[in-house]
Amino acid sequence: MPRRKLLLDACVAINLAAAARLDQIADALQVTFVIVAQAASEAGYLRDIVKGTTVLTPINLDQFSSNETLEIRELVPAELALYLEFAATVDDGEAATIALAIHRRIELATDDRRARRLCAERSLAEPVRTVALLHAFAEAARLKNDQVRQMLTQVRDRASFLPARSDPHLKWWNDHIGDT
Repeated sequence: MPRRKLLLDACVAINLAAAARLDQIADALQVTFVIVAQAASEAGYLRDIVKGTTVLTPINLDQFSSNETLEIRELVPAELALYLEFAATVDDGEAATIALAIHRRIELATDDRRARRLCAERSLAEPVRTVALLHAFAEAARLKNDQVRQMLTQVRDRASFLPARSDPHLKWWNDHIGDT
């Protein structure tokens, strides 16, 4: 059975990479993540602590493109006009992601407020958020509370991510992350 596709913007890709389980998340959720080249180029670094010093660790999304975990796509000419239109409102990665989502009818994931608003204006389905993906993964993989806490702490610390106060899964995040 083919996996469903889920288009990631750079921020969600960074957050999932910070969890250090991108392949496990894709397998558990039975999805193949898709990222447009413009967004992939924005997925720069994670912050790791090595011997008490913060070290920037490059994110290598290419390592996941050889299996069903991740596909990196280029915009086709038919998507470029939308991309250019959207780039006046949102960053390049989000503009390319939304253009691809509209043209290819692929569900997308973003936490970016402006990108989410643009999706609503274009009558796209409500984008998935990072915390919803992590919550669904934790349930599908039957992670124990300490495993969930560790994963969320990694995302918070390595990707400098905190969910928005409006995030529907904020309580789940707060209940699991604790005061670590």
